[in-house]
Amino acid sequence: MLCTRAAARLGSVLTTSGLVAHQTYTHRVAAAAAVRFTEQCRLCSTGVVDSPGKTTKQATEDGSILKRVLNKVGFTPNTKARLKVTSHLLYESVADKINYVAFFRDFNLPNTFNSWFLVTELHVWLLMLRSMAEGSETGEDGRFLRNCIVEAMWGDVNTRAKKLGANNPSQTRKQIETLSEQFQAALIAYDEGIMSDDRVLASALWRRFFEMDCEDYAQIERLVKYVRKQALMLDSLSRDQFITKPNVAWHDLDKCKVDA
Repeated sequence: MLCTRAAARLGSVLTTSGLVAHQTYTHRVAAAAAVRFTEQCRLCSTGVVDSPGKTTKQATEDGSILKRVLNKVGFTPNTKARLKVTSHLLYESVADKINYVAFFRDFNLPNTFNSWFLVTELHVWLLMLRSMAEGSETGEDGRFLRNCIVEAMWGDVNTRAKKLGANNPSQTRKQIETLSEQFQAALIAYDEGIMSDDRVLASALWRRFFEMDCEDYAQIERLVKYVRKQALMLDSLSRDQFITKPNVAWHDLDKCKVDA
């Protein structure tokens, strides 16, 4: 675009060249430019242009660059990097928001590392269950998210175990290997339970969560109700609430009671 200074120079050149017939036209161009060009000129510090806006081509190029940058750092909802970030946020919703003390108190669990893992394992399994409902028709995104959640859990387990067993790392390693085997078995039992009736789910919880050491049927019934309630809550979350902007509001165990 021409600025007012350029228009004035053009008028001067045309007049000097003897093109008097165009003088009136040139003055009109200059006058129109003075009125129309009201924005700061990018090529001349004192001139003005009609708009600092970018051309369509420039805007498209800038949009493409921005899209590439967002894809690179993982801020688009469908990238592996974004899913990995989401997995850690979902795991943190368990580690930071679940009231472990309430579980230890209400289900007569000792305040130990193993009890902490049993509670964490149960909620991580619920997240894994919900994750598999996400992704493409092949479930690729869901499987990737599920695996990343498990990876985040084991990272936390290793960190906590090392702090507790700093004086005996070999024993700590063996205990984690044992937990890993138990975790795989628990997933199978819980999956079977959630797809069956409450009796099958209660049996799975009694064997794993209570470690076959609970004679209070009311406690088992309460935990079954709690698991069903959490599963329904997770199932009601949209993709945006679960992946794009994770917002898992776990139900409070204290508010999950069974009828006397």
